[in-house]
Amino acid sequence: MAIVGLITLHAAGMVAVILIATHDPSFAVEPDHYRKALAWDASSARSRASQALGWTAGVHSEPALDAARTRSLDVALTTRDGSPVAGAQVALLAFPHARGDERIRLDLVEATPGRYSVRAPLVRAGIWELRLVARREGDTFTTTLLHTVGGAQ
Repeated sequence: MAIVGLITLHAAGMVAVILIATHDPSFAVEPDHYRKALAWDASSARSRASQALGWTAGVHSEPALDAARTRSLDVALTTRDGSPVAGAQVALLAFPHARGDERIRLDLVEATPGRYSVRAPLVRAGIWELRLVARREGDTFTTTLLHTVGGAQ
């Protein structure tokens, strides 16, 4: 009986560990990670081209949510000499570091020259990763920004 009891206890423990590991909402795997690894050379070339362009991106978000549980997210794009990058198409992939599977795709609209905005459901407070792609007149700029989002007051 003791041996059967120990084996049963061990099996129950293993089932519990498997359930915890597979249902953890903070665990995430990068989508298409294998394809992205195979395309590393192309990704590296895009990164070098973005650096050569000399554009920079700054991000700002409102500290509090509105009634629709969204907040304004603004991205400012500037050239090497500090002038605004106007007329670009800007898109973001945003996700909180605490929940990497909660990905949000956003298309930003130019509010003023070089400043692009969107109302975004950035509900979770904490560090968010923002993967930005901006295209203008054949130029493509990509960057990854880390942005701290305020609480969901």
